[in-house]
Amino acid sequence: MNAPDAAIPVMPEGTVIYIVDDNPLLGEITRQLIESAGYETRLFEQGLPARDELLATDHPPVVLVTDYDIGDITGLNLIGEIRTKLPLLKTLLVSGTAQPSVIAQHPIQPDHFLAKPFRADDLIGAVDRLVAQSRNGAV
Repeated sequence: MNAPDAAIPVMPEGTVIYIVDDNPLLGEITRQLIESAGYETRLFEQGLPARDELLATDHPPVVLVTDYDIGDITGLNLIGEIRTKLPLLKTLLVSGTAQPSVIAQHPIQPDHFLAKPFRADDLIGAVDRLVAQSRNGAV
């Protein structure tokens, strides 16, 4: 008897993760990794379109995963601008260029930071923790 195929977990309706990365390949890899964990995603290649949608939507994502260097705005500035409307939105900043010490000194802080390159398990684990915090109302 064969073992059943491992099923992709299905998250509760509305568990959407927004991803912003100006590198199309890295953004797509990030999207695929997060979707493999059962989440719905929306991918943006620039920060300003993501910001505009976040500020206009009636159904915001549970987590925002953003690169630091996203072309038209920095990931930290994106986080700062959307927190005015979505103060409970959990944020994950990823970067291969910004040093953790520089990020730590910035007045805008993400809920979590991952340095690139990161392992798939680290990304999915960080997203899972942020989703759980969001569901539990943790600030």
